[in-house]
Amino acid sequence: MKNLLDNLLSIRTNIELPLTISIDDGGTKELNALVDSFQWPYGEKRVVIHQKKLGLINHFMWVGDQTKTYDHVLFLEDDIIVSPTIIDYTMQVIDFYENEDGVAAASLYNPILEEATGTKFYQIQDEYDAYFLQQPYWGHIWYKHKWRKFKEYLKTYEVKPAILPPNVAKWNRSFKKIYIQFLVETNRTVVTPRVSIVTNNGVPGIHSGELYMYQSQIQIGTKRYLFPTLTQSRSKYDCFKEIYPEILKECNSVLANYDFCVDLLGTRHHYDKPYVLTTKPVKNPVMTFSSLMKPTELAVVLNVSGNNGVSLGKAADVRTPKSYIRRRRYNDIKKNYFIGIYAQMYIALDFLKSVIIYIFHWK
Repeated sequence: MKNLLDNLLSIRTNIELPLTISIDDGGTKELNALVDSFQWPYGEKRVVIHQKKLGLINHFMWVGDQTKTYDHVLFLEDDIIVSPTIIDYTMQVIDFYENEDGVAAASLYNPILEEATGTKFYQIQDEYDAYFLQQPYWGHIWYKHKWRKFKEYLKTYEVKPAILPPNVAKWNRSFKKIYIQFLVETNRTVVTPRVSIVTNNGVPGIHSGELYMYQSQIQIGTKRYLFPTLTQSRSKYDCFKEIYPEILKECNSVLANYDFCVDLLGTRHHYDKPYVLTTKPVKNPVMTFSSLMKPTELAVVLNVSGNNGVSLGKAADVRTPKSYIRRRRYNDIKKNYFIGIYAQMYIALDFLKSVIIYIFHWK
């Protein structure tokens, strides 16, 4: 908390900003003294110490409910580091998407990791400074009227793991899991910056260990951001972090006559279309593309052939090897980093170990 509060003093702004510091479960003597003595130079400071434990989900809900008082709320968890220009970006993104109904919220962090596979997450780069992702990340921006629609949705919310990524479906006590399902079922998304405005400091907590893999570069300069509308963007990703088929069809006409879903990360557990565009093995593929570009879908956009690592085929012809995700992680390391022979041997031995464990477990 001290790191975050000290960091907030570095922001550059000339507007009044009320600050609420919310402490769960009574806090501690040291923590409560810290937040009480903190001097906030940009307006009113309010400290709320909840005497009963809210827990992660209810605390997130409490924060969002502050939109009953304020038109917009910028939510920062205590392990976040912010850019000095955070308010500049926040004000611009609020103004641009205030009336865009398909955008449910904004985030200030661009994920660099695909958690389900442990691989890097790249996006199609168009001319805009933001893209759309059907997952919320750190630095949430809640809008009064958009948050109200989420609360209305909660009245009839039922867990539906079949429509969520498998790793998300397994999460317990997760606000993000609930919110992702809201985005999916209401066909909404979150606007996400190309360059993060906040980063995660990697502090271990109740729900996670050390998170150094989530450290990201952040924007420190002031600029006039160029934001896309939902119809303008060619960089839109669903809750599986897969690009939408409509974008690929628009960019590459050879796909126009196929009804397919996208499974380039290989994490979909069922297919709801007759065809699939995937990096998994496919029997008798209709067409193939290279899998070596970053992001992978760029080879489809530009119609690049190569190692035939991406295939369009019938859903019934797609195979999922038991070691698919682990092999994908290994290939991701090889494609993104120069590693010597000893490192390769270590990774190979780790892979072999998992195979042996699987065989004995199966027996």
